[in-house]
Formats: sequence, C-alpha cells, structure tokens
Amino acid sequence: MIRVLLRRVLLDNSILKSKNQVIIYVYGPYFSLMASKYVSHPLIRPETVEERLYQQNILNTCLEHNTLVILPTALGKTVLSLLVAAHRLSIHPLKKILVLAPTRPLVLQHHDSFRKFLLIDDFEVLTGKVEPKKRVELWKNAQIIFATPQLIRNDAVGGRYDFGDVCLIVFDEAHRARKKYAYNQIAEIYIDQCIDPLILALTASPGQDRTVIKETYESLFINAIEYRSKEDDDVKPYIHPLTMSWQKVELPKEYKEIRGVLEGMLNSEIKKLQSMGLLTYKKTKYVSKRDLLILGQRLRANLNRDKRQGSAYTAIILQAASISLSHAIEVLTTQDIEVLHKFLKSIQDKAKGDVKFARRITTSQGFSVLMELVKKYLNIDHPKQEKLRQAIMSELSQNPQSKIIVFTQFRDTATKIVHRLKEIELARPIRFVGQASKQHDPGLTQEDQSHILREFQSDTYNVLVATSIAEEGLDIPSVDFVVFYEPVPSEIRLIQRMGRTARRGFGRVKILITEGTADETYYWASMAREKKMRKIVANLSEELIRSGATPQKQSFLGKF
Repeated sequence: MIRVLLRRVLLDNSILKSKNQVIIYVYGPYFSLMASKYVSHPLIRPETVEERLYQQNILNTCLEHNTLVILPTALGKTVLSLLVAAHRLSIHPLKKILVLAPTRPLVLQHHDSFRKFLLIDDFEVLTGKVEPKKRVELWKNAQIIFATPQLIRNDAVGGRYDFGDVCLIVFDEAHRARKKYAYNQIAEIYIDQCIDPLILALTASPGQDRTVIKETYESLFINAIEYRSKEDDDVKPYIHPLTMSWQKVELPKEYKEIRGVLEGMLNSEIKKLQSMGLLTYKKTKYVSKRDLLILGQRLRANLNRDKRQGSAYTAIILQAASISLSHAIEVLTTQDIEVLHKFLKSIQDKAKGDVKFARRITTSQGFSVLMELVKKYLNIDHPKQEKLRQAIMSELSQNPQSKIIVFTQFRDTATKIVHRLKEIELARPIRFVGQASKQHDPGLTQEDQSHILREFQSDTYNVLVATSIAEEGLDIPSVDFVVFYEPVPSEIRLIQRMGRTARRGFGRVKILITEGTADETYYWASMAREKKMRKIVANLSEELIRSGATPQKQSFLGKF
C-alpha cells in the first residue's frame, strides 16, 4: 500500500513539472497508522462513530453554547450534529430536535445519516407534499424532525408548531443565513419560544467578508465559533493527502480574433456610458464586469425612485448590453466557442422578442462580423478540452477504478465535455446538473439526481461532469480526482469543490486556466479570499472569547 502511494506521488510530481503545470501544495500525511476508537453513548449504535480529537474538542463548545462550526467538506459536520443531538436527548428525553438543510436531497441525506447512527426510531421528514394538518400531527409525534427551512418558517409563522419543546436546532449550510433567508426568522422564533435553546450552525465556509460573517452568526444568535482547517494539529491525523495543481493553456489565434471583435463592441458601449458620466473615465480594459454590475444596481435603484428619468432607461439598455458582451468574452475565453455560439443565438432570439438590449447588440456594426467568425471557427475546440481529455486518460490509465468529478460553470460546457469524454475507452461520463429547466435543456429532477449518484457509486459511471449542484451538501461518493474546468472566484465554492476528493484516500485536484483571461483573476481571487476568511474567522472567534461569550471548555468524555 505504501509503495503504491509513493509511486503515485512520484508520478504526480513528474507530471506537475511539465510545461505550464505547477504544483501548489500538498495536504496531509501520506498514510496514517492511527488505531480507530469509537464513541460510546446509549443513543449511538456501538462501533459506528469514530472518535476524533478535533470533533471532541469542538463538541465541548457546542454542548454549552450556540455555536457556528466551520469545517472543510468531509471532516464530519453531520457526525458532529448527531453527537450534539445524542447528548441533548440524553438530558432532555421528552424534547425534540429539528435538523434543517436548504434542499430536500440534503434533508434526506441527514435523515439517513441519523437513522444509521442513532438508536432512535421517531424520525420524520416534513415536506410541502404533506398537507399542513398532517404535518402538525407528524411534528407532534416525532422526536427528530428533518425539513427545509422555508417549510418550517411558513408553518411556524402560521402558528402550527411550538418551538418550546425543541432542545436543539441544526442549521446546515449556515452561510445562507443572510438577509431574509428563512433560517433567520426560524432562529428568532426559536430563541423567543424556547426556555433552554441550543443552536448548532454548520458550514464549510462562511464567506470572506467580515460584515457578512458577522451577519451570519448574529442572525443565528451565535456566540461561539469553532473553526478547523486541514492545517490544524487536531485535524491532521485524519486528513488524507491531497495535491492541488493548475495547468495553463493559451487561446488559439482564432479565439483571439473573435475576442477582438467582442472587445470592440464592448468598448463602444462603455464609451457611451462614460460620456453620460456614469462610469469613471478610464481605459476600457479596466472597466470590470463588477463595475458594470454595480452600475446596473445604481441605475435601477434611481429609476425606482423616479420613473420619469428617460436617460436612465437608455443607460440601463447600454449597461445590459455591456454585461452581455462582457459575458460573451468570458464564455469564449474560458469555456468554448460552441458555448459562445449558443449564447449569441439566445441573444438573437431575445432580439426577435423585442428585448431592447439584445436588439442593440444584434443591430450593431460588429455583430454580423462576429457571427461570421464564430461560424467559421466553430469546429475549433477550446484547448482546455484537449488538456481535460489528456488528464482523464492519464488518470484512468494509471487507475482504471478511479472516480472523477469534472466541475464546470455552464451546462452547455458540461454537455460538450461529456460528448468528448465518451471518446475515451475507459471513461464512462454522465452529466449532473440542477433541477431548473432552461431553453432546450430540461433540468434533472431530485429522483434523477439520486439515480445518477447511485450509478456513480456503483461504477456504472466513473466521471461525473457537474455544475454547481455537486458543490454543496449532496452525498457524493469520495473521488480520486477533481478537475476544475475553470477557477471559481468564491472561496466557499473552492473549498466545497476541493472537499469532494481525499475523503477516504489520496486525492488530486487540477485547475485549468486560460492565460490572460478571467480564469487567472478568479483563481487568485479565490485563493486570496480563502486566506482572508481564515484570518477574519480567527479574529471574530477571539473577540467572542474576550467578550466572555464562549464558555469554559469541559471534558468531552464527561458528557458521554
């Protein structure tokens, strides 16, 4: 086993030394000789929950106070929640526990995990398909309830439930608790109705903005934070090795030619906005997509205050056209010309429907030239397609039993990737997308999603080509290799994607980057934001400790 791992590491490092490919970092020891011990508790099935030092340390705080727990994917947030649940029910045997998650598949996943580990039979999953009167009855008779927050919020506001007999609420994917999300209102009702409330909030990443993180934990009445990363001493013994690398590609000259036309069209729109005094006058290349989005928010807010502003309508059309052209450049340079072609066709369809910004684009001087070039070069793949194909071939040739996830932002890209990967003899790819249906592209129902994941687990498929639906929450089997078709600017999504590998053994992550494009910006942004998040969370946690909010820690073993 050790020889195989060392050979794999040497192979990886030799690959990573090749042109345009650099290893970034390696997590974890290459093997662990630790003997497993199990948690012993009257409500937990014997020898099912491994005793982990960092979970014990975190649990001490969770049992005493409303706690925000920040743990990377695969380090056992669900296990931690059921440990807290077991303790609360042991001291409040007649009380209830409510477990909330943002999607029904994730709710069902929690239900299955609790049923697997706890010696309790009174479980109920509440859904909108059950009529309100029946839900009230199920709530009354159940001891542990699993549901989505919107349903519970609506029922609670309607007076159907009393949270006074709930001894614990678990808020999974707690980073969603912002603005008017249902979590916030549920927490407020719970704190108001319950004499002895306890809240456990779980997330892999709360965000990288101090104000946003504070909003999250204040909305959930949190006064203790427990944060662990893969670098913490009490976590390291349980971490499998993970290598992360990036590989750069250069745009073909044909793509650069198309980009030049798009940039000319974008420059024309931005100059008009600048002439109206709506954007700081500077070189067009420094007017970012973010600048345009902020401008759009400001224009619409002004229009809502005064409907008589004729110039505001013109500015909004210019801004919307600029956003679409900026997006077209990003699609071409980071995705593929086929994806760009579909996007431009959708703009033409909107123009036929008299959507003003779309008509502005399609009637502009450069649009006919643009479409001619796109059709001329339509058979030229983005170089990422070949790099991805090579990476998958290499992985499967070295390990035919390997499971792989390819992440991409766009459904159209996912479709093309699956088509290309089917050409590889050992690859059995399947597309995995969300429920929402788009034009000529129906989404997957929750039943379809569950079916695909079961077939991925059983090796019917070995490559899951997924959009963001595979990043958060879903119980996806551990994989050996994760490829980002493009970087993501969000540190939350970066952490969630990376967490899909190295769960039960050695794992690898590869990120494909097109030089001189939004890919590079997004890559460095996500890395910087992850570091910033760690620093902010550490500072906020220290502030809570200094304020006296975090209780003195007690022995974990004394609780079980």
